[in-house]
Amino acid sequence: MPLTYVEHRPRAALRPHLECLWLVSDPRPRAGRAPERVVPDGCPELIVHLGDPFSRQVGGRWRRQRRAFLAGTLTRPWLLRAGRRVATLGVRFRPGEVTPLLPVSMAAATGRETPLAAIVGRPRARGLVQALAAARSDAACFAAAEDWLTSQFALASRRPAATARPAVRLLLEARGAARIADVARALGWSRRRIERVFSRELGIRPKLFARIVRLNAVLAGLDAAERASAVDMALDAGYFDQAHLLRDFRVLAGRTPRQGRERDGELARNFTHPARLRLLLAGE
Repeated sequence: MPLTYVEHRPRAALRPHLECLWLVSDPRPRAGRAPERVVPDGCPELIVHLGDPFSRQVGGRWRRQRRAFLAGTLTRPWLLRAGRRVATLGVRFRPGEVTPLLPVSMAAATGRETPLAAIVGRPRARGLVQALAAARSDAACFAAAEDWLTSQFALASRRPAATARPAVRLLLEARGAARIADVARALGWSRRRIERVFSRELGIRPKLFARIVRLNAVLAGLDAAERASAVDMALDAGYFDQAHLLRDFRVLAGRTPRQGRERDGELARNFTHPARLRLLLAGE
């Protein structure tokens, strides 16, 4: 029996900040699961393991993840391995939309797992885990997570708004092919300002975000029938040549264009599904 993956569209008040909430589960304990490869997409995630925590490969070793943590903006693919009992909730933030809800330094969180307790304190972190554990259905679990996130608005009233949003939108609309100087000029910003805003709210430089968006734009149109024309698609997306495309795939996706998303794993292939990536690029 494969893993069960379910997505939930957040309530209206949360949609400017969240792409979705998701649950992955397997009612049967199972050992020896194949690794999962998570490709960077610019979207940080709040992860709560209600079953056995996953492990992540770090420096050639598998390290067990914490019960609840924020996965900051990824700059490299993560290799994960599920535990025997899988039951995990994910909250997928839109790029640049974490800080309006959570008091965290995105620059410090980049490519790292920041314990939720270190961000909101132990009582609030424990409250979320307990509320999710008490839920008796997927709908109840999603509702509990949304209630907790909604309550963060009251606590976040003094935190700044997501000022990177217009720049993020322009880079998504351009599928990552726009020059950063042109984006800054279109917004009436200086180059220094756009760099500062991205560092604070995404944790990465705008040029790296554009690379991530451009790669995901290729993945969004790269189904099994189109892999043979991957180079033509890449040139249309703004890559200089085949070598440029292959380098970004190797660094950011950890695979080649002609290797399908099935290679990413039972769970991770849902994250690179073309339909999901097209919605991300459209800002929906």
